[in-house]
Amino acid sequence: MPAVETKSDAPESRPTVTLCVITPCFNPGRFLIPCLESVAAQGDLVSKHIVTDGGSTDGAVEVLERFGKLNPRLVWSSGADRGQADALNQALTHVHTAFFGWMNADDVYMTGGLAALMAAIPQGCAGETAIVYGDYQCIDQEGGILRSRRQPSFSRFDCLYGYLTVQNVAAIFNASITRHTSGFESSLRFAMDYDLVLRLAGQGAVVHTRAFVGQFRLHQAAKTSRMQDVCRAETLAIRLKHSRTPASRKRSFGTSSNPFCPNIASRPKTLKSFFNRSGSS
Repeated sequence: MPAVETKSDAPESRPTVTLCVITPCFNPGRFLIPCLESVAAQGDLVSKHIVTDGGSTDGAVEVLERFGKLNPRLVWSSGADRGQADALNQALTHVHTAFFGWMNADDVYMTGGLAALMAAIPQGCAGETAIVYGDYQCIDQEGGILRSRRQPSFSRFDCLYGYLTVQNVAAIFNASITRHTSGFESSLRFAMDYDLVLRLAGQGAVVHTRAFVGQFRLHQAAKTSRMQDVCRAETLAIRLKHSRTPASRKRSFGTSSNPFCPNIASRPKTLKSFFNRSGSS
């Protein structure tokens, strides 16, 4: 499906359009409050912040109780689940808007981040737009900026065989297309974001906007730090699965000054950047 590139130095406003944000949560510790605050700071754009907690024992439930009294848009539940993908699928059942954001409990949105994504949805083409994504920053445990990532325009071929361009903390997803493609793959423990992006990219347009949207937190308890072996195994399995689909046999092209030329400059020289990516936390 087509890839679209837009530029945005400042978010445009579409006050009549809202979206939901879904957050899987399990023992997030002190990172949960900044996450909740960053979603609330997006203002009336967020219709619901849906948090599905897997039975946290670190005080997260008490935080959700307190914060829910202050923010009526926060909808949460707590109980045993079958992992992150199951928690995401539970949250997805409560999404009532055309698009949703996926924010893990240790990450944060930047001011105006979601507004920039919503403004980038092509007018009159919301139903055919599968993903809108922007740029992001990596932060440390204390919130200090480690690096800023300007993402390339989307190419499904590059995503399949090279680099996961779409970081969930800096993206919104079409709810209808997500449900149509069976939601989040419950068998995956790490790479459900990679699988989701490849499935959705085969069903609709992927739009990139030049705006910083979210901050991905790097810390020792995050999956990215602990589960590199799982990442590699699931990545290879996903590539095998999606390389057999019809969409993968069509070369996807990034937009450039010549729309008929592939966006070669966006491709990493090795797969090292993929395996060092900031995946699901």
